[in-house]
Amino acid sequence: MRTLDLRVRYFQDSTPMGVPCREENFIRREITMPLPIEQTAFVLVDVWNVHFIESWIERAKDVTINAIIPALNAAREAKLTIVHAPCPEVAEQFPQLDRHTPPEVQPQPDWPPPEFRSRTGKYTAYRGPRNQPPSIGIHWNNLSEKLAMSPSIEVRDDDFVIATGEQLHELSEERGILHLIYVGFATNWCVVGRDYGIRAMSQRGYNIILLRDATTGVEFPDTLGQLFTTEIAIREVEQQCGFTASNEDFSTACRAV
Repeated sequence: MRTLDLRVRYFQDSTPMGVPCREENFIRREITMPLPIEQTAFVLVDVWNVHFIESWIERAKDVTINAIIPALNAAREAKLTIVHAPCPEVAEQFPQLDRHTPPEVQPQPDWPPPEFRSRTGKYTAYRGPRNQPPSIGIHWNNLSEKLAMSPSIEVRDDDFVIATGEQLHELSEERGILHLIYVGFATNWCVVGRDYGIRAMSQRGYNIILLRDATTGVEFPDTLGQLFTTEIAIREVEQQCGFTASNEDFSTACRAV
């Protein structure tokens, strides 16, 4: 069985014997991991054409052109399974979605009450941060383009498009996939948080690898200069969910297949 011999990085909250197990002594480590080609998928998360945060979509477009597309091309050359996970609204725009079982409608819990969950009626004061004034809706609703996949990303007929974590799980079971290599956006929101994202699929038992050059998070004013929120999300992946790899190491591994 052909393998993708990929150098990956992790951050372990432990130390060798004889070294005090203290936070200041924690370091990143690297290993080379053999990934069977037939058992490995390349997953693109929420690679969109527009976003309501102007500065972020500018950065994301640059990452798409300079990091995601080269990585996608390398993954195709290595014959990895290509999976587009662009959110349910965008996935519905592609006929490839019809290959999968439609998502089941989940029954609503009895508690909290429906009116409280929707923050309507007498519960409007408890609306979440994004729905408090001025709300994000004033920007989403004024976008000139419809939300879709980035025009830079080619979705081929033999690629897969999924809308939910359950569909990604069913596809993986069907094809014998155990290893998921992630790229896409936003690192600290959708890449880690979607039901097809890193946390959820790690909890399902999959081996997770994030290409850290092929993603960017949504920053705060005081983290933007050094992209520190993105860095913290990468550290979460390396410490709790799996591993990361550089685009250079990924391309090298793909060329060697």
